[in-house]
Amino acid sequence: MNNIQSIKDASLAAVVKTYSTPLYVYDTHVIEKCYMTLKESLGNVPHIYYSLKANPAVAIAHVLQKLGAGVEVCSGAELELAIMAGFSPDKIIFVGPAKKTAELARAIQLRIRAIVCESEEEFLLINELAKTGSVVANVALRINPAFAVRNASLRMGGVPSQFGMDEEKIFEKRDFFMNKKHVHVIGIQVFSATRILNEDILLENTKNILALFKHLSATWKVNFSFLDIGGGFGVPYFRDEKPIHFFKLRHQLEPLLKTFKEKNPDVDLIVESGRYLVAESGVFVSRIVSIRESRGVRFLITDGGMNCHLTAAGYGSLVKRNFPIRLLGDRSSFEEYRYHITGPLCTPTDLIGRDVLLPEAKIGDCVVIESSGAYGPTASPVYFLGHGYPAEVLLQNGEALLIRQRDHFQDFLHRQYFQHSPHLHILPLPA
Repeated sequence: MNNIQSIKDASLAAVVKTYSTPLYVYDTHVIEKCYMTLKESLGNVPHIYYSLKANPAVAIAHVLQKLGAGVEVCSGAELELAIMAGFSPDKIIFVGPAKKTAELARAIQLRIRAIVCESEEEFLLINELAKTGSVVANVALRINPAFAVRNASLRMGGVPSQFGMDEEKIFEKRDFFMNKKHVHVIGIQVFSATRILNEDILLENTKNILALFKHLSATWKVNFSFLDIGGGFGVPYFRDEKPIHFFKLRHQLEPLLKTFKEKNPDVDLIVESGRYLVAESGVFVSRIVSIRESRGVRFLITDGGMNCHLTAAGYGSLVKRNFPIRLLGDRSSFEEYRYHITGPLCTPTDLIGRDVLLPEAKIGDCVVIESSGAYGPTASPVYFLGHGYPAEVLLQNGEALLIRQRDHFQDFLHRQYFQHSPHLHILPLPA
């Protein structure tokens, strides 16, 4: 079973009683454990940067900031959230293929550790913005490598991609990137794949990235000071998946990374991790509001479905597979049944569990989806049909802290206007 089993049913029941459903519950202890496991498995060599997109709850970001992590942000809003969570600018990197001018200007103003530049056009814009501010901006170049990661759930290297600049072209661009007065190219970033569960593949990917860094440094005759080797550390969601063997990973990676650091003592080596750091810390809890049978299939209809947890519904997967799912509390019946588990939406795609084997369920029971701490509500259509954002609770030091309130219908309506609204803003159209 996953680490998330440390959230006791008694604690979950108490949180549900206080804050109702649907809701997410996260465990600080599991986040801390995952962070330390990853740090030790990498031999304490690279700095770990939390990928905020995995779970941008400011309370969770603050937990990781206190542990010593840096942070990777992907928007202006995430940049401000990172500052709010306590990250110093020199522990922030900013990635993304379509950064807005105002977002880049803010990052330059804050003097963050690095803007990860994804195109030549963006590079020129950064130079102009830094010139306007009479500063020099630190930039790392995102490279789409020629190599591909084997057996990864989602590959972003070695394939056509909207992310970064192709390795085949970057070597010819030294003068373009190194001769701008207001940009300092400090190094590179390579993020090749995500949801990797095989230690040998993680090792192979790291070796390839280190070799690319060495080759570019030698070709350009530049002593870079920054290398972001990405991450992609996975967690096992499905029955046929096994977790990363971190003892084996450390045995393989630590010597490689230490040798690199010894030869390149001035290079700030970092890894990014989002899913691994927070996925197993969280559960999603919804309540069964109806049970019905249709043509031999039993349906459990709950108050929270794909609108709250699109990842569990199989978004981005070619084949629907179930997350670990259970019922909350002790079961008096040992007989099990197969259920389709849905949410409240008027669409057949709102299916968060197919043929899930569970003890006999009753209306009012709660369904618990484990390994739900990453890519939950912010990766879901929470406003579809107006249901709104679920509550979020953090378990910390024996207390349950409400870290985000549940949305109400006013939240769905308060930014909308109609023709006779006194707040309607009318923009004259050109003739």
